Amino acid sequence: MVHFWRYSTPFHSDLHIRTLIPFLILWFTWTQRNAAKYRGVPFSTDSIILEVQRHLRTLYAARTLTSTQWKGDLHQAAVMGFIFRQQVPRAPSIIRWHAPSPSWFKLNTDGSSLGNPGLAGAAGIIRDSAGHVHLAYQFELGTGTSVLAELTAVWRGMELALTHGLAPLVWREANGAADHLVKEAASLQLTRVLHHDDITGVLRGILCLDRQGVPYLRQG
Repeated sequence: MVHFWRYSTPFHSDLHIRTLIPFLILWFTWTQRNAAKYRGVPFSTDSIILEVQRHLRTLYAARTLTSTQWKGDLHQAAVMGFIFRQQVPRAPSIIRWHAPSPSWFKLNTDGSSLGNPGLAGAAGIIRDSAGHVHLAYQFELGTGTSVLAELTAVWRGMELALTHGLAPLVWREANGAADHLVKEAASLQLTRVLHHDDITGVLRGILCLDRQGVPYLRQG
Protein backbone atom coordinates (compact mmCIF):
# COMPACT_ATOMS: atom_id res chain seq x y z
CA MET A 1 0.00 0.00 0.00
CA VAL A 2 2.75 2.41 0.95
CA HIS A 3 4.58 1.76 -2.34
CA PHE A 4 1.52 2.42 -4.52
CA TRP A 5 0.53 5.57 -2.63
CA ARG A 6 4.10 6.92 -2.83
CA TYR A 7 4.43 6.40 -6.58
CA SER A 8 0.90 7.52 -7.46
CA THR A 9 2.31 11.01 -8.06
CA PRO A 10 5.33 12.17 -10.11
CA PHE A 11 6.27 14.43 -7.17
CA HIS A 12 6.93 11.56 -4.75
CA SER A 13 9.45 12.00 -1.94
CA ASP A 14 9.97 10.69 1.59
CA LEU A 15 7.93 13.55 3.08
CA HIS A 16 5.26 13.97 0.40
CA ILE A 17 1.69 13.75 1.68
CA ARG A 18 1.09 10.59 -0.38
CA THR A 19 3.94 8.93 1.48
CA LEU A 20 2.83 10.14 4.92
CA ILE A 21 -0.88 9.29 4.74
CA PRO A 22 -0.56 5.49 4.34
CA PHE A 23 1.74 5.36 7.37
CA LEU A 24 -0.80 7.38 9.37
CA ILE A 25 -3.59 5.04 8.24
CA LEU A 26 -1.58 1.99 9.27
CA TRP A 27 -0.66 3.52 12.62
CA PHE A 28 -4.18 4.53 13.57
CA THR A 29 -5.57 1.20 12.33
CA TRP A 30 -3.13 -0.43 14.78
CA THR A 31 -4.19 1.83 17.65
CA GLN A 32 -7.88 1.16 16.87
CA ARG A 33 -7.21 -2.59 16.83
CA ASN A 34 -5.52 -2.39 20.23
CA ALA A 35 -8.33 -0.29 21.67
CA ALA A 36 -10.87 -2.85 20.43
CA LYS A 37 -8.91 -5.86 21.72
CA TYR A 38 -7.77 -4.58 25.10
CA ARG A 39 -10.32 -1.91 26.07
CA GLY A 40 -13.44 -3.16 24.34
CA VAL A 41 -13.80 -0.03 22.21
CA PRO A 42 -15.73 -0.82 18.98
CA PHE A 43 -13.47 -0.82 15.92
CA SER A 44 -14.41 2.15 13.73
CA THR A 45 -13.05 3.15 10.32
CA ASP A 46 -14.57 6.61 10.81
CA SER A 47 -12.41 7.03 13.92
CA ILE A 48 -9.31 6.14 11.90
CA ILE A 49 -10.17 8.78 9.29
CA LEU A 50 -10.81 11.40 12.00
CA GLU A 51 -7.49 10.59 13.71
CA VAL A 52 -5.58 10.93 10.42
CA GLN A 53 -7.26 14.28 9.73
CA ARG A 54 -6.61 15.47 13.29
CA HIS A 55 -2.93 14.57 13.00
CA LEU A 56 -2.60 16.39 9.66
CA ARG A 57 -4.23 19.49 11.16
CA THR A 58 -1.79 19.36 14.09
CA LEU A 59 1.15 19.20 11.68
CA TYR A 60 -0.29 22.08 9.66
CA ALA A 61 -0.84 24.20 12.79
CA ALA A 62 2.76 23.51 13.83
CA ARG A 63 3.89 24.61 10.33
CA THR A 64 5.51 21.24 9.79
CA LEU A 65 3.54 20.59 6.60
CA THR A 66 4.60 22.78 3.68
CA SER A 67 3.27 23.31 0.17
CA THR A 68 6.15 21.23 -1.18
CA GLN A 69 4.78 18.16 0.60
CA TRP A 70 1.40 18.75 -1.08
CA LYS A 71 2.82 19.31 -4.56
CA GLY A 72 0.30 18.01 -7.09
CA ASP A 73 -2.37 17.78 -4.37
CA LEU A 74 -2.80 21.40 -3.28
CA HIS A 75 -6.51 21.23 -4.16
CA GLN A 76 -6.90 18.48 -1.52
CA ALA A 77 -5.05 20.63 1.00
CA ALA A 78 -7.50 23.46 0.29
CA VAL A 79 -10.44 21.11 0.94
CA MET A 80 -9.01 20.49 4.43
CA GLY A 81 -8.59 24.23 4.95
CA PHE A 82 -4.81 24.24 4.54
CA ILE A 83 -3.73 27.47 2.85
CA PHE A 84 -0.13 27.89 1.78
CA ARG A 85 1.47 31.12 0.70
CA GLN A 86 2.59 30.93 -2.90
CA GLN A 87 6.34 30.99 -3.29
CA VAL A 88 7.50 33.64 -5.73
CA PRO A 89 10.48 32.33 -7.69
CA ARG A 90 13.58 34.44 -7.40
CA ALA A 91 14.91 35.96 -10.57
CA PRO A 92 18.13 34.41 -11.92
CA SER A 93 21.30 36.30 -11.10
CA ILE A 94 24.26 37.03 -13.36
CA ILE A 95 27.59 36.00 -11.85
CA ARG A 96 30.96 36.84 -13.38
CA TRP A 97 34.33 35.64 -12.14
CA HIS A 98 36.72 38.47 -11.33
CA ALA A 99 40.41 37.66 -11.14
CA PRO A 100 42.24 38.53 -7.90
CA SER A 101 45.12 40.99 -7.82
CA PRO A 102 48.50 39.70 -9.03
CA SER A 103 50.23 37.43 -6.46
CA TRP A 104 46.86 36.78 -4.78
CA PHE A 105 44.67 33.66 -4.94
CA LYS A 106 40.90 33.57 -5.08
CA LEU A 107 38.70 31.00 -3.36
CA ASN A 108 35.14 30.47 -4.61
CA THR A 109 32.96 28.21 -2.48
CA ASP A 110 29.48 26.78 -2.54
CA GLY A 111 27.43 24.41 -0.41
CA SER A 112 24.02 22.90 -1.01
CA SER A 113 21.64 20.18 0.12
CA LEU A 114 19.01 18.25 -1.83
CA GLY A 115 16.30 19.14 0.65
CA ASN A 116 16.80 20.93 3.95
CA PRO A 117 17.94 18.71 5.51
CA GLY A 118 18.93 16.34 2.69
CA LEU A 119 21.96 14.91 0.94
CA ALA A 120 24.51 17.72 1.21
CA GLY A 121 27.80 18.63 -0.36
CA ALA A 122 30.48 21.31 -0.09
CA ALA A 123 32.87 22.43 -2.81
CA GLY A 124 35.24 25.15 -3.87
CA ILE A 125 38.00 26.14 -6.25
CA ILE A 126 41.19 28.20 -5.84
CA ARG A 127 42.65 30.12 -8.80
CA ASP A 128 45.36 32.71 -9.35
CA SER A 129 45.11 36.02 -11.19
CA ALA A 130 45.58 34.28 -14.56
CA GLY A 131 42.65 31.94 -13.88
CA HIS A 132 44.97 28.95 -13.41
CA VAL A 133 43.44 26.34 -11.08
CA HIS A 134 45.67 25.43 -8.16
CA LEU A 135 43.11 23.10 -6.62
CA ALA A 136 39.42 22.30 -6.48
CA TYR A 137 37.63 20.18 -3.91
CA GLN A 138 34.37 18.35 -3.28
CA PHE A 139 33.15 16.91 0.02
CA GLU A 140 30.07 14.77 0.54
CA LEU A 141 28.42 15.54 3.88
CA GLY A 142 25.73 12.86 4.07
CA THR A 143 22.46 14.30 5.37
CA GLY A 144 22.75 17.93 6.37
CA THR A 145 21.42 21.45 5.89
CA SER A 146 22.36 24.07 3.33
CA VAL A 147 23.80 26.31 6.07
CA LEU A 148 26.09 23.51 7.27
CA ALA A 149 27.16 22.86 3.67
CA GLU A 150 27.98 26.54 3.04
CA LEU A 151 30.06 26.84 6.20
CA THR A 152 31.87 23.56 5.52
CA ALA A 153 32.75 24.73 2.00
CA VAL A 154 34.47 27.85 3.37
CA TRP A 155 36.21 26.00 6.20
CA ARG A 156 37.54 23.25 3.91
CA GLY A 157 38.73 25.82 1.38
CA MET A 158 40.66 27.82 3.99
CA GLU A 159 42.15 24.62 5.38
CA LEU A 160 43.33 23.39 1.96
CA ALA A 161 44.70 26.83 1.03
CA LEU A 162 46.75 26.88 4.24
CA THR A 163 48.00 23.32 3.68
CA HIS A 164 49.12 24.07 0.10
CA GLY A 165 50.60 27.49 0.87
CA LEU A 166 48.09 29.37 -1.29
CA ALA A 167 48.26 32.82 0.27
CA PRO A 168 47.39 35.65 0.38
CA LEU A 169 43.83 34.54 -0.29
CA VAL A 170 40.62 36.39 -1.08
CA TRP A 171 37.27 34.62 -0.63
CA ARG A 172 34.14 34.96 -2.71
CA GLU A 173 30.93 33.00 -2.65
CA ALA A 174 29.70 30.73 -5.44
CA ASN A 175 30.34 31.18 -9.13
CA GLY A 176 29.76 28.86 -12.08
CA ALA A 177 32.68 26.55 -11.32
CA ALA A 178 31.90 26.16 -7.61
CA ASP A 179 28.21 25.70 -8.42
CA HIS A 180 29.02 22.84 -10.82
CA LEU A 181 31.34 21.19 -8.30
CA VAL A 182 28.85 21.30 -5.42
CA LYS A 183 25.99 19.87 -7.48
CA GLU A 184 28.20 16.87 -8.25
CA ALA A 185 29.31 16.57 -4.62
CA ALA A 186 25.74 16.58 -3.26
CA SER A 187 24.04 14.41 -5.89
CA LEU A 188 26.85 11.87 -6.37
CA GLN A 189 28.22 12.11 -2.81
CA LEU A 190 31.79 12.74 -3.98
CA THR A 191 34.80 13.53 -1.83
CA ARG A 192 38.00 14.44 -3.67
CA VAL A 193 40.64 17.10 -4.26
CA LEU A 194 41.40 18.02 -7.87
CA HIS A 195 44.42 19.75 -9.37
CA HIS A 196 44.69 21.53 -12.71
CA ASP A 197 45.46 18.41 -14.76
CA ASP A 198 42.55 16.50 -13.19
CA ILE A 199 39.93 18.90 -14.53
CA THR A 200 38.09 17.80 -17.67
CA GLY A 201 34.73 18.04 -19.40
CA VAL A 202 32.11 20.59 -18.40
CA LEU A 203 34.17 22.09 -15.60
CA ARG A 204 37.09 22.82 -17.94
CA GLY A 205 34.64 24.63 -20.27
CA ILE A 206 33.25 26.72 -17.39
CA LEU A 207 36.77 27.73 -16.35
CA CYS A 208 37.61 28.76 -19.91
CA LEU A 209 34.52 31.00 -20.03
CA ASP A 210 35.47 32.49 -16.64
CA ARG A 211 38.91 33.49 -17.92
CA GLN A 212 37.27 35.23 -20.88
CA GLY A 213 34.91 37.13 -18.58
CA VAL A 214 31.75 35.46 -19.87
CA PRO A 215 28.97 35.80 -17.21
CA TYR A 216 27.23 32.80 -15.68
CA LEU A 217 23.45 32.74 -15.22
CA ARG A 218 22.51 31.26 -11.87
CA GLN A 219 18.90 30.24 -11.31
CA GLY A 220 17.19 31.72 -8.24
